Amino acid sequence: MEQFDVLIIGGGAAGLSAGLYSSRAMLKTVVIEKIGFGGQILVTDEIENYPGFPKGIKGPELSIMMEEQTRRFGAELKYEEVVAVEQLNGPLKIVHTSENSYCTKTIIIASGGSHKKLGVPGEEDFSGKGVSYCAVCDANFFRGEEVVVIGGGDAALDEGSYLTGIVEKVTVIHRRDQLRASKILQERALANPKMDLLLSHVVEEFRGTDLMDRVLAKNLKTGES
Repeated sequence: MEQFDVLIIGGGAAGLSAGLYSSRAMLKTVVIEKIGFGGQILVTDEIENYPGFPKGIKGPELSIMMEEQTRRFGAELKYEEVVAVEQLNGPLKIVHTSENSYCTKTIIIASGGSHKKLGVPGEEDFSGKGVSYCAVCDANFFRGEEVVVIGGGDAALDEGSYLTGIVEKVTVIHRRDQLRASKILQERALANPKMDLLLSHVVEEFRGTDLMDRVLAKNLKTGES
């Protein structure tokens, strides 16, 4: 069984940064990631607020750079899923993955977040069949169509703006009467002729047959759907 000084669960920005620091400190390091190194950065189209890139940088491009920098000092990066952690007598632990088992002195958990689901009827049924959680990943499936983006924060407006370059029209549905996104993103959304805002509304249901083709939304002020 291979032994490491540091084992990091999660290969997003935090996990790769931890891997960079530990391997640079001459500690034998492995970073385990089940989906894609870079995490949320990997599925972000344009990043404008990361220091050192005054003109912005594409998320996938930054992810590759982070991955390469972490590997530079000897960290091993593995595409596997952690399924169990076993504490041995003393300081050592065994981490079991979908492929292997590793012995390590230290575990750093940088597993990141997960997509927030609405929990409404039809969401699970149409996941991957019209309901998506990643605009950058799935935008081409909706080329030329009208789409709905749910949320009023930076992520919603950023992905909505990206989608307008591919789809016919984007409607942003937000439960509050004001957006939460940064002012610059709000200004861009309001100035974009292919984006509409539907405020004070919540999605109640996704409908369709084989594919989702309708979104039922409720007006929180009038109660009408």
